Amino acid sequence: AAIFAYDLSVKNGKIEIIKTMLGNITSDRRAQALILAWGFGGFIEGIAGYGTAVAIPAAIMISLGFSPMTAAMICLLANSTPTAFGTVGLPVTTMISNFGLNAQQTALFTSLLLLLLTCVIPFILVVFANKEIDGGKNPAFGKGILPVVIASIIGYMVQPLIAMTTGAELPTIISSLIAMILMIIATKMFVKAEEGFETVAVSTKDAILAWLPYILMVVLIVGTSPVVKVINEPLHDHTISTIDFSFGHWATWFRDAKSAKEAGVAFKWILAPAAPLFIATVIAGFIQKAKVKDMVEVLGHTIYHKLDKMLVIMGIVALSVVMKHSGMTASIADGLKTLTGSGFPFIAPFLGTIGTFVTGSDLSSNLLFGGIQVGVAKGLSQNQALQSLLIAANTAGATGGKMISPQNIAIVTSVSAALNGKDGELLGKTIKYSVLYGLVLGILTFVGAGMIH
Repeated sequence: AAIFAYDLSVKNGKIEIIKTMLGNITSDRRAQALILAWGFGGFIEGIAGYGTAVAIPAAIMISLGFSPMTAAMICLLANSTPTAFGTVGLPVTTMISNFGLNAQQTALFTSLLLLLLTCVIPFILVVFANKEIDGGKNPAFGKGILPVVIASIIGYMVQPLIAMTTGAELPTIISSLIAMILMIIATKMFVKAEEGFETVAVSTKDAILAWLPYILMVVLIVGTSPVVKVINEPLHDHTISTIDFSFGHWATWFRDAKSAKEAGVAFKWILAPAAPLFIATVIAGFIQKAKVKDMVEVLGHTIYHKLDKMLVIMGIVALSVVMKHSGMTASIADGLKTLTGSGFPFIAPFLGTIGTFVTGSDLSSNLLFGGIQVGVAKGLSQNQALQSLLIAANTAGATGGKMISPQNIAIVTSVSAALNGKDGELLGKTIKYSVLYGLVLGILTFVGAGMIH
């Protein structure tokens, strides 16, 4: 549904207006990198995910004059911490649903683990972007860019508060939006425009229409979230269907009623993120005067071209269910617990990194290793908070795997012919950052586990 929204904006030309508006802000490469890759990229990740947050900002940056390799590196590094709550929080909400975890607690732990890295990454992006200005001869943090960096950090610092109050659906969407607004204000206040910098006028009407799908998405997601109880509670009571895969034969097919219940699925007709995203896109499409025929064609095109990814995720879900009910997940968890003991929390994020490297998705990584993390947590402590922490560690570690994921690298190299065959070079450049990323998370998780014990 989220990618359908983007594809429709490409079809009706509204994405070009968004590109123009973002390009109008400044000619300073450092500010452009922060606003496009870190702010706008984070927002796209929060809404859509699945590589769109790398491809779209990279394409815009290259069109603004960035060298393809620098644009690719910046976008890969920026597409890290925001992915924990990407695609409307799907990596975290899926684990919360699968293991019956506390939604606010799991989301809060995830945001806290990533907080330090969220403060460091903007500085790294500025250093890379500075190479595009006179060959990097000038100081990276001169000429008013520091307030823009601080503005970006302040914007993303609200994530724990959002996670604690609303859960996992909105932290990236809202924090990236706040960060982007603060960075634009700081850029206009502190970064001087270069001589000859020209802007293209965009009317207020065109701007609102271009951003309308995303505005409606935020409104509908917040409006149906636990924050608005008067709407959320009736929807929770009347729009969720439970599918019993034992078809009434649980006593024959399962060891006990609990196992049968775990094998069932609760299907959320309205409260799952897909519904508000799809509804927002259709409403915005009609307001933008898109033809019904075009919307149907775009939806069909989106489904067809994402079928391979849908099948991969379905396969991983199936594998995780088989591993869980056959006892494989419990056996692996017991083995890791025996091998590492109380030191397991240190390596917990690296499992997430490996999962994303292999599958290309934070969600898929969680589906692959979430059961193992919960199994080890149960073996180490009866405190459910440790389960939430290790799921948060897997999610956070998975975000560090995005920058080295062959899938993500393939997506970013597809935006420019100059990047053809550069996949290996990009992997070589990003892997050291991924390892350091994992080490920081490992230390934080180990300390957090000790505090819970």
